[in-house]
Amino acid sequence: MKEITSLLKIKEDFLMSTRTDLLKLLSENTGIYLSGQKIGEELKVSRNAIWKAMQQLREEGYNIESKPSTGYRLKSKTNMLTVDAVAGDLAFPCDLQIFDTVDSTNNVAKELPLKDKPMMVIANKQTGGRGRLGRSFASPAGTGLYLTIALQPEFDLDKALYVTMAAAVDVCRAIETVAGVKTKIKWVNDLFYNNKKICGILTEAQTNFENGKIDSLIIGIGVNCFPGSFPEELSGIAGCLSQKKNSFSRGRLAAEIFNETVTVLEDLQSKAFLREYRTKCFVLGKNILVHPNLSDNAIKARAIDIDENGGLVVEYLEGRKARQMETLTTGEVSIKLDV
Repeated sequence: MKEITSLLKIKEDFLMSTRTDLLKLLSENTGIYLSGQKIGEELKVSRNAIWKAMQQLREEGYNIESKPSTGYRLKSKTNMLTVDAVAGDLAFPCDLQIFDTVDSTNNVAKELPLKDKPMMVIANKQTGGRGRLGRSFASPAGTGLYLTIALQPEFDLDKALYVTMAAAVDVCRAIETVAGVKTKIKWVNDLFYNNKKICGILTEAQTNFENGKIDSLIIGIGVNCFPGSFPEELSGIAGCLSQKKNSFSRGRLAAEIFNETVTVLEDLQSKAFLREYRTKCFVLGKNILVHPNLSDNAIKARAIDIDENGGLVVEYLEGRKARQMETLTTGEVSIKLDV
């Protein structure tokens, strides 16, 4: 009985791999017919395996056309968030969990058990997306990428601040690779494009109070990819990466974000990402409004630098602190550009 189960598992894994490789090949040649022989040679599988994988992709909603004596083609680019659309571009082992709708990918990640590899939870829509300081994050269906990366880090809780900043750099890199767009960072966790917010990052940690170690690190990332139905109050604030829907693959973007995150976190303690963070942080050298302790009272200041601990160094321009320097840390302030 165990031998039968094992054989079935091997067969299932083989079909999954073939399906993933086939989708990647068809996506790379969207609109172009590929013969069964060519596909078989590229993937090194039989015609029968190709046919079975093709049927599964069609059942999942992929628009694949077949033409006698010509072959198969993916008629148009797809942006469905499926395991196949993501897995083919992953560079590291990943426990991939994909849902159509969840309240929050961070919440889902907290509920699922972490295995011996990082987990990535992806959703097409969030009904209760959250940002920093408890703010809501609009997450309409089909237009954004909402994901959470969960892992067991090898560093202590005091390094957690760096994670949000490193994640901002990771997402900038991934967006440029996949969408060809250069984004900027607003200290500490927002990404902007064309002067509008297109991404928010929320980092949370589940800790062991006995040893001070992090049991699990939860990195939530929401990216506005294409035009969507944002609430009216966000119409002048929220933007998107491309005005043309499906101009790039959300699945590939998810994979690139995961790859960049794992790569940078492996070398987090070197703080190598800080130099790139500084160059991408658009508030440096600008006049800003600082809200101490998150109050409504704003103090004018100038953003000078980001120190080695990730703090924002400012010089106050008014009030009793005028001409004084101070280093602000995440959680104690909210900043706005003084325009």
